[in-house]
Amino acid sequence: MAYEALKQLQDAEARADDIIREAEARARSIIQDARATARMVVENAVAEAAAEAGASARAQEAEARAAAAAIAERAAAECRDLASQARARMAEAVDLVVGRIVTASGNR
Repeated sequence: MAYEALKQLQDAEARADDIIREAEARARSIIQDARATARMVVENAVAEAAAEAGASARAQEAEARAAAAAIAERAAAECRDLASQARARMAEAVDLVVGRIVTASGNR
């Protein structure tokens, strides 16, 4: 009877050791899976943030180009307007210059 009790105790201890080893192996596997999942989540978040930053930079660049084009068009229109005004007053300017030259040389 004592022998059987010792045998049962040894069997129970062996089963407990097996259960502990299996639990430790399962825990290591769970931790490894969790680390891999966390690494993947971080990589995905970094890639997503980089994509969003790139899209934002492209959008801001397009907006800046549009604003620059609008400013350039306004400047070109203003230059055309000034040139038109200058052409309209060209005869008056020529008369003024000729009048001064003639008056200065005394040939009036």
